[in-house]
Amino acid sequence: MSPASLAALRGRLLSHPRWRWMALMVVAGGMMLAVVNVSIVNIALPAMAVGLGVDVSAISWVVTGFLVTQATLLALAGRAGDIYGRRRVFVAGVIVLCVASILCALSWNAGSLITFRILQAVGSCAMAPTAYSYAAELFAARERGQALGIMGGVLGLAPVVALGLAGVLVAGFGWRSVFWISPIVGVVVLAGAALLMVEIRHEERARTFDLAGALLAAVGLFGILLAVSRGEDWGWGSPVTAVSAAIGVVALVLFALHERRAPDPMVDLELAGARSARLANMAGGISAAALFGVLVALPFAFTALFGFGPVGLAFATMPIAAAYVLIAPLAGRVMGRVGSDRLAAGGFVLAAAGALWMGLAAAEQDYTVLLPGLCAFGVGMAMSSAAVSTTAISEAPHRLGVASDILNIARYTGGALGTAVLGTILHANLTGEVESGAGRADAAGRLLVADGFRAAMIAAVAFLAVAAVCAARMPRLRTT
Repeated sequence: MSPASLAALRGRLLSHPRWRWMALMVVAGGMMLAVVNVSIVNIALPAMAVGLGVDVSAISWVVTGFLVTQATLLALAGRAGDIYGRRRVFVAGVIVLCVASILCALSWNAGSLITFRILQAVGSCAMAPTAYSYAAELFAARERGQALGIMGGVLGLAPVVALGLAGVLVAGFGWRSVFWISPIVGVVVLAGAALLMVEIRHEERARTFDLAGALLAAVGLFGILLAVSRGEDWGWGSPVTAVSAAIGVVALVLFALHERRAPDPMVDLELAGARSARLANMAGGISAAALFGVLVALPFAFTALFGFGPVGLAFATMPIAAAYVLIAPLAGRVMGRVGSDRLAAGGFVLAAAGALWMGLAAAEQDYTVLLPGLCAFGVGMAMSSAAVSTTAISEAPHRLGVASDILNIARYTGGALGTAVLGTILHANLTGEVESGAGRADAAGRLLVADGFRAAMIAAVAFLAVAAVCAARMPRLRTT
């Protein structure tokens, strides 16, 4: 197709009355890519360890390195979108992610894979905040709740899709195949961006980045996540764990002091401290701990309790995916009548009830008994997504990039912590055969796994209870 034909097609699409919703589908696709790459490797880690000749402890940095990079650079990416334009930063992120994914698929050892995963995270964090803020910019308040409900649905659906898709790919084509998804989908997203996205940019007087703040945030998050993710292996009371956590805490304190004095801070602490943003970000981060933690616990528990293989896991976790697809957009629409605080708090309470049901039902060792809890968990999480997101950006109509990246930092940091906490609780009750994916455990092993899964779900309930309290205290927003 000639450039003139492409320009004419773009003109027709941009004049279409529904072009904003078509553009939303493009940025939602990018958002899904960004979030999928957080968790798509989880189910492939044992195969990666065997293929690259390292233990699972070492290969876990494939996940940890990605999460630390993501949480650290999100604020810089959001600021770049505010200054240089959302579309430009979004497209650059897609390209970097796709190139890094190809390199991951071609990696030759654990070190190269971890390095390329960090590069993947650079592209991913350029996409996530700019996609969210771009979607918010496209729509007036009347339609913004529904649009952010769709984006929230993508945010929750993506990890579940990644879990099932990775299982199918690893079973059929090996662990390297999980990295070929991003280049394939990325080409479609780039084509959509070229045809449907227009540039949105808010010029700012200052055009610099807070590199000192970024460095302090990186050290702080790295130290804390390192202590949480490796504490079980090192020993929770060991000097190495204590020093790592202490370095992280000190760096984050210095980061907060620096940001208050910096002329051009990485994170606007005044904006983050506003009541609506503070409570919504707390609710979003703490609930993400439950969501990501549950999604890590499910494949191990379902394999040990029910004998599900990779394909079986894809179908077994489908109720959560279906709940996000069906409920999240609807929740965005009804938020105007219910109120954001009630909708989010009610969703977290329902999700907590679902997690508790799953934990108690695990002792029955029957998937159909556990299924209602799985559905309730998915519906509750989907209900709350749009309400939390809308509240988090409600006091920053002209700084959506900054507001959305604070929310994403909270979610990814919470997700990393929740994964470590719930994973540690469950893995303490897993035998070596179960952790290696050997299939259904014997009778004694299933009892141990059921106990561990119940304890992990109780931890998820605790996270969600705190999230519900934060949500209930949020200002009540009613979009009309």
